Amino acid sequence: MKTIQKLSIRNFIFGGGLPNYLLLFYPILIALISRQRDFSNVSSIDSSAFIQMIFICTAFIISINEFIKNKTFRVLIIESPLKWFVSFIFLGFLSTLWSVDSNLTFYRAFENLSILLLICASLSIVYNKYKSPEVLIYWVLYYAVLLIITGTLKRSLIWGLPLWSIDTLLMEQMNSSPFFFLVLLLPVGWFVRSVILSISIFSLSNTAYLGMIFGFFGLTKGKNVMKKILLLLILISILVIVNIGFEIFLQNTVFYGKTGVGIEYTSGRNKIFEFSITEGLKRPLLGYGFVAGDTFVVNKNFGAVIGAHNGFLSAFLGMGIMGLIIFIGFFIKMLNISKSKFLPIKLKAPFLSSIILISIYSFGNPGLGTRVYGSWISSTIIMVLISLIYLHYKGKRRI
Repeated sequence: MKTIQKLSIRNFIFGGGLPNYLLLFYPILIALISRQRDFSNVSSIDSSAFIQMIFICTAFIISINEFIKNKTFRVLIIESPLKWFVSFIFLGFLSTLWSVDSNLTFYRAFENLSILLLICASLSIVYNKYKSPEVLIYWVLYYAVLLIITGTLKRSLIWGLPLWSIDTLLMEQMNSSPFFFLVLLLPVGWFVRSVILSISIFSLSNTAYLGMIFGFFGLTKGKNVMKKILLLLILISILVIVNIGFEIFLQNTVFYGKTGVGIEYTSGRNKIFEFSITEGLKRPLLGYGFVAGDTFVVNKNFGAVIGAHNGFLSAFLGMGIMGLIIFIGFFIKMLNISKSKFLPIKLKAPFLSSIILISIYSFGNPGLGTRVYGSWISSTIIMVLISLIYLHYKGKRRI
């Protein structure tokens, strides 16, 4: 299969406007100013937090200016599933009124909105310049590599680990795994494929592995050869399971590197999930406030844990049943457009598989549904990419 139209590294860095430069600078900034601190100081304002606030405010102002003059940007927000994500964030703003920590809730909602708008502004500029879904895909994958490199730098600076040690690289699975199917199923060249696939495969993250396993069912929307590959994988898996036993199969796949098989071997997430559901049911209509809900409610019983590690439970804890409904609605809409009749068949499988993986990933890792950390940027930039390419094929005149 021929490699898709590429984007040069130079154009990746210098080919966009101010929103692009800000988005490229953001992970570098986070790597340089990140630090470790006690949970008691999680909402405190120090020099690092102050710098982030300045950046977030700048990103918001620049993005709004781009929104006013960029039609593609406006259509992307208003006529794609991203309007559900924006609605979710606006409900987060509203939850400031009943939040257990109104300052934290307001700031984190503002942070979510600002970074989402910055990503949309940046990709809209790239699209308007090249009018090419292929170039857009390359831009996003280069950005994934940037996230991995800067994330590795951040962890090295915080924990003093060697910059290119196996520990720092394997901990970058939140910046690599969401892009797994894009680089696996699209002809994007050896560089981004080798970086992203190697970290994703050797991440030892059972959540990532589970997302990959379910993500392969997205091949049902691909070409016939992909459907045959899926059928072959299913048959091989059945034969292996029958031969060695289901528990041994799980121990060597989803639960590889764990001491046993079961939800109790998922770093204590089962206890956090159970507690989050119990606490959420105490205030099912409104929740405890966006981000503040899972940050402080979960911490009542788990000292060093700053979240539910589950985007859907974070939505429920933060904004009650309404927040959860909007959040689920966003994922359903994304699943629908990823297999839309407007998309060429070569994109349906990688897009659908990616959304499935992100959905599973959001059940077990920090990401969408809470503050900007973990896999938030990786997942969001893929959602924006798919939404923009969907609009491209649905009708060019609209954007």
